[in-house]
Amino acid sequence: MTEPIKVLIVDDITSTLDNLQKLLSFEPDIQVMATAVNGKEGVEQAKKLAPDIVLMDVNMPIMDGIQATETLAQEVPGSPVIIMSVQGERDYLRRAMQSGAREFLIKPFSGDELIASIRRVYQLEQKKESFLAKTTGGTPVAAAAPPDGGTPAGRRAEHGQVFFFYSGKGGVGKSLIAANLAVSMANETKGKVALVDLDLQFGDIGVLLNLDHSQGITDLIENIDHMDPEFIREIMVDGPYGIKVLLTPISPELADLVTVEHVRRIFGELRKMFDYIIVDSSAHLGEINLEVLDHADKVVVVTSLSIPAIKNTKLALKIFDSLSISPDRVVLLLNKSDAHSEFNKESVEANLRFPIAGQIPNDPKLVINSINRGNPFVTTHPESEISQRIRELVAKLLPTAPAAAEAEPAEKKSRKGLFARR
Repeated sequence: MTEPIKVLIVDDITSTLDNLQKLLSFEPDIQVMATAVNGKEGVEQAKKLAPDIVLMDVNMPIMDGIQATETLAQEVPGSPVIIMSVQGERDYLRRAMQSGAREFLIKPFSGDELIASIRRVYQLEQKKESFLAKTTGGTPVAAAAPPDGGTPAGRRAEHGQVFFFYSGKGGVGKSLIAANLAVSMANETKGKVALVDLDLQFGDIGVLLNLDHSQGITDLIENIDHMDPEFIREIMVDGPYGIKVLLTPISPELADLVTVEHVRRIFGELRKMFDYIIVDSSAHLGEINLEVLDHADKVVVVTSLSIPAIKNTKLALKIFDSLSISPDRVVLLLNKSDAHSEFNKESVEANLRFPIAGQIPNDPKLVINSINRGNPFVTTHPESEISQRIRELVAKLLPTAPAAAEAEPAEKKSRKGLFARR
């Protein structure tokens, strides 16, 4: 007989604790091993008992559920958390998931919803452990030789060009620009374009393009040793104008399965399959993003006209400096540009000490409609100013040979020393 799923319930309301225990007692495969009345006590119990699942309320005294979940994610990672809350706003859900929660149940929820959630998270955790054993238990991926005996996979010397989109702050429109640029690049160049969502936990590319998200990058790594171009095309989703999209894992916790070596091998294949590879990254510069960043042909940094966005962009440029990334590889893009803002292009450039290569105008109505319908605005409104600016960005990233030759010396001269340490 298989072991039951061991559950710890954390809630400051006694009646809720009693009701949840009674509800789960009818399930032969679930066992409530303990309860706690606040986050601090819940963390202590989890450390001592190592439950399979933690049901965590949010609003509690001493330590709330978000704080407790963050602590458990660091100190007891083998005990995934399901958050329970009466608040169901999108921002609140995102905050809970960013703390490390695996799922989010909005009160009041049914018994069937709760039980299904417990079983689903438990099964995903088991699948995650199986994946990790499979990908680390055999021949080390790191020892793999370059596929064609040439330069290591992922190097810029290979065929496809990689454009890495980054912003130090969410909400500046980086993902929307990356998605529209990929579509526009495919239409303008008629080349083979791949769009890769490397915001592995909370990527939005699938939503922005209204794509079926039944498979993603973890389907590749599950078969990493048998990966070939045909299999990669099967896993990637078809997007507008023939672009191929590699989506995030189907569930945030599966992001942990993706390693640097997986990404290195995947990008080694993508460079041979595609002319242009657009990468939408997360704000966190972890080892995976740093690996792709290091080998990207261009790094497109997206900022906007707000003090937090400019502050984070300045920090990002300093990080790139410390990583010895040439300023010639960095393209600074100002999104949501507004003539009525108290900031302007010149003041932002003066603050960042870096030239702005392009400006995307603020067009909230068009952008919101594009997001909500999952249709890129470069296809629905190609005549709009915002679409024209995206096409201009394509031209700047892929200049014609004569223009590139003529502009290169002046551009290098103007940017020389911008990353120099002072």
